[in-house]
Amino acid sequence: MVRFFSKIAAVFILSLALSACSVLPLKKGSSPVTLKLWGLWESATTMNQVINDYKKLHPNVNIVYEKKSVQQYRESLQAQIQSAKGPDIFMFHNTWTPMLKNELTAVPSNVVSSSDFKSNYFPTVASDLRNSSGSYVGVPAGIDGLGLYWNQDIFNAAGIVAPPTTWQELAQVAAKLTVRDTSGNIRTAGAAIGTASNVDQFSDILGMMIMQNGGDLKKPTSQLTADALDYYTHFAKGQNRVWDETLPSSTIAFAGGNLAMYLGPSWRAAEIKQANPLLNFKVAPVPQLEGGKLAWASYWAYGVSAKSPSQQSAWDFVKYLQDDQTLIKIYSEDAKTPGMLFGPPYPKIALAQKLSQDPIVGAFVTDAPYMRSFPMAARTYDNGLNDQIIKAYEDAVNKVLAGSSPSSALATAATNVQNVLNRFGAQ
Repeated sequence: MVRFFSKIAAVFILSLALSACSVLPLKKGSSPVTLKLWGLWESATTMNQVINDYKKLHPNVNIVYEKKSVQQYRESLQAQIQSAKGPDIFMFHNTWTPMLKNELTAVPSNVVSSSDFKSNYFPTVASDLRNSSGSYVGVPAGIDGLGLYWNQDIFNAAGIVAPPTTWQELAQVAAKLTVRDTSGNIRTAGAAIGTASNVDQFSDILGMMIMQNGGDLKKPTSQLTADALDYYTHFAKGQNRVWDETLPSSTIAFAGGNLAMYLGPSWRAAEIKQANPLLNFKVAPVPQLEGGKLAWASYWAYGVSAKSPSQQSAWDFVKYLQDDQTLIKIYSEDAKTPGMLFGPPYPKIALAQKLSQDPIVGAFVTDAPYMRSFPMAARTYDNGLNDQIIKAYEDAVNKVLAGSSPSSALATAATNVQNVLNRFGAQ
């Protein structure tokens, strides 16, 4: 793969697809089972529809859904499971697999087999949801990461008909679209990139750029990593900067029509639409290096508690959640929920193709085959791997903006990252 940061500073198998439909109700007289399900995003209205459909097949299984706040969720989840008061089934972030090694049980092969993980889901899923022993411990609720949001009105006014596809193009377009007042202050920013304080998802963007350039996020000491950090921060430095710390947060700036390009996950689209229903924007795949192809993954999955007394029943419902028709129902029903535009983009390769032409979600499923993850995903609020590694890279960004060299800033970050990885056994 050509490096530029230093230079420019199968169709799902039939048996699984039909599995939920072929399950027979429990025999009359079977003992009733009650399962607790913890989620984060789906409304009770949406999930109870799914639960009621499942209950028609399993009348003896009762499922109680609780929508939790993501704030302190990871810590509460672990504490409740360890005290045997937690849920039977729960949602967790794809990067939490190492932290939940004592809380997650292995996915039974009759729910999703090893070959199914590798052939029916995007490659990042088979990597992210596998523990250190080689067992799969969760199934994805959807797939997500980063997309390049672009304001069509700003582009049209400048005579630019399409979003950039490479970082070199993005730098050129961002410079052209940046508007300053007579004092040199940015009034319309070309791209929200370069800082840590007001770029939402800065850690996802920086993490992706480092991986695209061949750097190692676990050991960020190479020149490749330093070059990527230098390139990231150069967007916010000097008279030709296209973004700086005086501007509002990137999501607010984009929703306000004062930002041409913004990198964010699919769910931000609903937030932007709600803030400005008339904003004319689309989402494109993330920029790449010339000759390369790598995108960012950050999504949620379902697992079953190691303390659940009804693991077999719990996994059977998780299997139902992975049925094609169930995924489609959740996606469409979420669109009816106030504040949402759609549900989680489909994590299955065959299903995701149905979304490829969507002006928002299409970018994410187009990039999904090339997604990779690392525990520096924004807004998991885990006070663990993600938040602590993000802090290490945030300090590095701020040091470079204050005048330190990328290499020296990363020397401290490397020590801090290793300490966090060791603390959570995530080597």
